Amino acid sequence: MDTISLLALLLTLSAGFSILNHHTLRVPVTIGVLVFSLLTSLLVMILNPLIPAYDLQALPRSVLGSINLPVTLLNGALSLLLFAGAMQVNVGHLRAKLASVTALSVLGTVLAVAFLAIAAWCVFPLLGHAIPFAWCIVLGAILAPTDPVSVVGMLKRLGLPGPLQAVFAGESLFNDGVGVVIFGVTIGLPTGDSQGATTSEIALSFCREAIGGGLLGALTGWIALSVLKGQRDPHIDLLTSLALATGTFSIANQLGMSGAIAVVVAGLCFGTSYSHSVFDEASRKELDSA
Repeated sequence: MDTISLLALLLTLSAGFSILNHHTLRVPVTIGVLVFSLLTSLLVMILNPLIPAYDLQALPRSVLGSINLPVTLLNGALSLLLFAGAMQVNVGHLRAKLASVTALSVLGTVLAVAFLAIAAWCVFPLLGHAIPFAWCIVLGAILAPTDPVSVVGMLKRLGLPGPLQAVFAGESLFNDGVGVVIFGVTIGLPTGDSQGATTSEIALSFCREAIGGGLLGALTGWIALSVLKGQRDPHIDLLTSLALATGTFSIANQLGMSGAIAVVVAGLCFGTSYSHSVFDEASRKELDSA
């Protein structure tokens, strides 16, 4: 199965699950799709030993084995999802609550990673599987970030005050990027790629990915707005925003920076007061609904 076929299959399943969610659970779409995906996987695992003539798990394994799924999803879908979420945040409210957002997204994520790592390190031996603490940190970095798309969508439906929405949305977006940075910095410890690295070197690597990614995102976002100023074609605005999201993510990865944080900052540039002078009402509506 090629990438296009896999994309078509995933979109078809997502559409079907979202329709089921609408008629049954009625939770936010992203959460509903996740729930039905887990239930489908569980059903396949239960039915597989009951039907020995057919290996129901063979097809998913062959499909996933033929595609470099981590690269396809992480470098493709993640950049677009983070950009879409960041673009809808009011930067004025976010700037007013910057200290709170920074504390929650950085310190909160670090504490969550530490808590999950310690919990996993204590629980796994009780289950008969002693896991090195370095791998527990990596697991914590994977589990700590929240889903920014679900959070932003839910906040808009709840109708909370703008400043409070900015705190929740900003924390959700940036803690996703911080989690990716922590994962990238710590994955080398258990695999041996970072053997002998000192604490200062790890901290420097973290700053390079986080701060460097933020500066790169601000630069590419400003360039995109400068290019779009003076024209009023919604299709050009949409195509440029897609190019900005994927291009910023790719450049950041090539430079050893955090693509997630770079894309979030680039998306925030589209929520500034300056961007309102660049996009007319039709373009803004097209971007928000894309």
